[in-house]
Amino acid sequence: MKKFFFVSNIIIGIILICNFIFCYNTKIESEFGKIISNDIVYDNPFLGGFNKPKIHWVDWNKDGFSDLFILDEDGKIRYFLNQNQSFALQTTDFLGLSNLNWFFIYDFDNDNDYEIVTSSSIYLGGISYYDFINNELIYISEIIDENNSYLDLDQSMIPTFSDIDADGDLDLFSGNIIGTLNFFENKGFSNDIPIFNYETNFWQDIYIVGQSRHGASAISFIDLDGDLDLDLSWGDYFQQSLYIIWNIGDKFNPIMDNDNILTQFPYEEPIFTAGLNLPSFVDIDNDDDNDLFVTTLSGAYGYQLTNNFAYYENIGNSFTYQTNNFIETIDHLTDVNPKFIDIDNDGDLDLFIGTNYDTSSFPWIGKIIFYENKGFELDIQPYWEINNDDFLSINLGNNLFPEFIDIDNDDDLDLFVGNYNGLIHYFKNIGTINNYNFEYQGILNDIDLQGYSAPEFIDIDNDSDYDLLVGCLDGKVYFYENIGDKYNFNFVLVSSNYNNINYESRTSVLSFDLDFDQDEDLLVSSTNNIAFYENIGDNLNNQFQLSNDLLFPFTGKNTSLDFYNSCSHAGFIAGISTGGMYFISLNNNSYGDLNNDSILNIYDIIILVELVLSDNYSALIDTNSDCSLDIVDIIDIVSIILDN
Repeated sequence: MKKFFFVSNIIIGIILICNFIFCYNTKIESEFGKIISNDIVYDNPFLGGFNKPKIHWVDWNKDGFSDLFILDEDGKIRYFLNQNQSFALQTTDFLGLSNLNWFFIYDFDNDNDYEIVTSSSIYLGGISYYDFINNELIYISEIIDENNSYLDLDQSMIPTFSDIDADGDLDLFSGNIIGTLNFFENKGFSNDIPIFNYETNFWQDIYIVGQSRHGASAISFIDLDGDLDLDLSWGDYFQQSLYIIWNIGDKFNPIMDNDNILTQFPYEEPIFTAGLNLPSFVDIDNDDDNDLFVTTLSGAYGYQLTNNFAYYENIGNSFTYQTNNFIETIDHLTDVNPKFIDIDNDGDLDLFIGTNYDTSSFPWIGKIIFYENKGFELDIQPYWEINNDDFLSINLGNNLFPEFIDIDNDDDLDLFVGNYNGLIHYFKNIGTINNYNFEYQGILNDIDLQGYSAPEFIDIDNDSDYDLLVGCLDGKVYFYENIGDKYNFNFVLVSSNYNNINYESRTSVLSFDLDFDQDEDLLVSSTNNIAFYENIGDNLNNQFQLSNDLLFPFTGKNTSLDFYNSCSHAGFIAGISTGGMYFISLNNNSYGDLNNDSILNIYDIIILVELVLSDNYSALIDTNSDCSLDIVDIIDIVSIILDN
C-alpha cells in the first residue's frame, strides 16, 4: 500500500508539472443562498449593491417583458433579464461598454433592432452612437447636428430622448444647471446616423431652480394624466421629491403649464430622498399602465447609498408605494470585505462582512457584521441570518478587512482586522473552537502600511507556521515572514513588492490550492482587476506566475474575494465598492478529469484516491455530488472509463 501511494505521488507530480491546463469557468450566480436580516428575506442577496443607479428599461430579448439595465459609479452596465417579474443577472459588463456617465437603448431608425447611445468618451458633452448588428456592438460615430458640429451637453445632467411632437422619431432633451431645458429636434438620418438640431436652451420657457442651482438634473417624459400627450417628470439636485409639469397642449403641439407645477410626486405617497431623483416609467406588471421607478443619485441632502431603488405600482389613477429596494440585495453602503469561516464549528460556513463605514451612528466607522449559517442539511440550500451587526463593538477605523486563522496552534480561530489606515488589529481567541471569545491584543507587530491593509495568512515557506501577505493601497503586495514558530509568531518584512505584483491601487490577496497539486495559488484583486497567479513551483519553492487560465467576470471597483467551498457549491464571494456582494461560481467543465488532460484514465483515479485519503473535500471534485469524497466517487470514474 505504501509503495502504491509513493508511486502514485510520483505520477501525479509528473502529470501536474507537464502543461497543466485549467478547465474551469466562472460566472455570477443570481440564485445562491438566502439571507435574513431584520425580518427581511433576501432571496438573491448576492446581486451586488447600488450606490447611484441609473436605470433603463428595454425588452432586449423581445419576449414581451421589459428587461432592466443598471449603470452605477463604476461606469459599466448590468443587465437583468426579466423572467416574469423575477430579475436574473445576465452580465455585469453589458456589451463591454465602459466609463459611461449615462446610456439609452432605443430603436432610433425603426428597423426593429436596437441602437445604443452613451455619453461620449471622445468629446466632452458629446454622444456616442452604436449599432447592434448580428449580435455584435458596432461603434458608428459621434452624433452631430445639421452644421456638422458635435453636440454640447452639460455632463452633470442626464439627458433623455422622447417623441415630444408625435412625428415618429425621438427628440433629444438635456438640462441646464440654471434650471432650463435644451431642446434638440430630430431631423432624420445622415449616413445612418441620427441628426439632432439645436433649437433652444429655454424650451417651453421652463425655469425651475432649486436653491439657485442644479436644475433639470434628471428628466423623463410620460403621459401621466391619460390625455395622450407627454407630461414632464423632473428630478433636481436640490429637490427631495419629483417635479411634475403638465402638458396642457396636445401630443403634436406641447404646451407646458409652468404656472401649476406639482412639487411633490406621487400624490398620495410622494418620494422623499436625499435629492437628485431619476424617474423611470415602464409597465412592469403588464397591466397596460406605466409603473414608476425612482432611483436616488444622492443630492444636496446627503448620500443615500442604500434603499435608493423605489418602485411605485400604478393602480389606475394613483401610484402606490411598494418598496425602496426593488432588487433585494444585501447592501452595506460602500466597500465591503466578506469572509467565510465556520466560527461555531458546526460544520457550515458562516459569513462575516467588514464594512467601510456605518452612517447610522456617529462617528462613521467600519463594523464587522456576522451572519450565522442556518442552512439545511448538507448545505444544499444555505441561508444566513444576521447574528450581530457590530461583531466586535470597538472602533477600528474604516474599511475593515477581517481574517480568521489559528495563529497560535491552540485549535481555535483567532481574528485579525486590517483597516483603511494600514494597520492590522489582533484579537486572540481565549475561548474554544466551539465557543469563541476574542480579546484585543493590539496592533500586529507594529505593521503600518499607511493605507488599506488586507491580510492573508499562508505558510509560504512550508515551515509549519503562518506567514503573512498584505494587500495595500499602493497596489502592491507585502510579504512578512514569520520568524517565530507555529505557537509564537513574529512577522518581519521581507518584501514590499512580493512577486512584483503591482496594480493601480488597493490590492487584496486570496490563497488556495485550485489545481489540487499540494501548493497554494494566489488570486489578487485590485481596484479594477482580479488576477490569477498560478503556483508553478511547489510547496517548498513557491513561484507564482500570472495566468489567463482563470478569468473572472467584471465585479466593479475595489473588489475583495473569499473562497466558498461546501458540499454543494464552490466559488468565490466578491465584496465590491457599491456595498454589495456577488457570488461567482466555479465549475469544472470536464467531469472527473482531475488533471485536466481531456482524458479520463488511471491518472484521474490516482489523484482522486489521494484526495479521498487526505480528506481534502471540494465540490469541484465530488463526482456524484453527495457531499463526500469516498469510494463511490472512485467507482463513478472507473465506470465511465470502462464504458468508454
